[in-house]
Amino acid sequence: MKKIKPYYSIRDDLNNYPDAWCYLICGGRKTGKTYGALLDCLENNMKHVFLKRCNNDVNMLCAGNHLGEKGAEYEVDLSPYKAINRDTGEHIKAYKIDEGLGGFYRATDDGSAGGAPVGYVLSLAAVHKFKGFDLSDCDELIFDEFIPQPWERVNRKEGEQVMDLYMTIARDRHLRGKPELKLICLANAVNVFNYTCEALEVTDIIADMNVRKQETFYDADRGIFIRLLKTPEEMMEDDKKTGIYKAMHNTAWGHVAFDNEFAYNDFTNVGKLALKQFKPVVSLKYKNKCFYIYLSETKGYYMTLSPAKCPIEYDLNTDVGQIGFYYDFALDLRNECVMGRMMFEKYTMYDMIINYKKRFKV
Repeated sequence: MKKIKPYYSIRDDLNNYPDAWCYLICGGRKTGKTYGALLDCLENNMKHVFLKRCNNDVNMLCAGNHLGEKGAEYEVDLSPYKAINRDTGEHIKAYKIDEGLGGFYRATDDGSAGGAPVGYVLSLAAVHKFKGFDLSDCDELIFDEFIPQPWERVNRKEGEQVMDLYMTIARDRHLRGKPELKLICLANAVNVFNYTCEALEVTDIIADMNVRKQETFYDADRGIFIRLLKTPEEMMEDDKKTGIYKAMHNTAWGHVAFDNEFAYNDFTNVGKLALKQFKPVVSLKYKNKCFYIYLSETKGYYMTLSPAKCPIEYDLNTDVGQIGFYYDFALDLRNECVMGRMMFEKYTMYDMIINYKKRFKV
């Protein structure tokens, strides 16, 4: 196979961090993240589940092909294997099996699917329809574009849904002596807050990495690897020659597209403050953490993990706690934040206050 520019190869990270079960690869637009992940499965004979968000995503990838039928009269190929076929001489196409479910097969001469699938394509929206399914023969679950675009509508429980799907596929692999299922999440650097990272509780880690320009992180205890992929200089130089780069590189969209920055996120109110002159006001319990909000007459409010005995406490794991804090504090604190009178130790704290109604049903 001919060499494909400086595309990202996930094999290096899989080999260097073999004990990880979860790999989060963000950024690096045009660096071939999806290409590299699928090619690695093909080269190493690993069956995979290619996960998309919506049924329409699956329909589009399988456009023109339905399992059990010959190829469409007017061939349409929108499959992620299209470029791989071009570079390797393979002829793998995506075929629709059911609404939200498809398979990647080697196409025969007449365009129909031949043999066993090399992988499956599945939408999160369709998972609930398929009860008791067994995909334990798959070695990897690849969640493509796990960070949604700002205009996409996303279920706030999406992260938990991905974890449940992982467990369903992983099932008895360990009992049968098979290697642990790998979860590989791929996306451009659009929004540091997303429901998959929230479920994994790594949002603040990624936010800190972004601020420090740190490229990799590995939590050996939790088996989670994160890479903020950088676009190689060769590709960046190619981009600079294009008209869209010249027009858009200095916009918020351009910083996301060309610089791989989480430019849609505002880190202005995020930073560490000394607690001198601050008094504790209220504490919040959310998931398995406790957050504390302090007040200083001169510096305003500060939200932190530093514990204190607070006169008021709310449990945001309950409906009563979510509603109570919203009407008692959240609205006023959001205004304080907008006025520049509130700081946060971590980005997720800022997002909790500024986007409270997106997180909680109030």
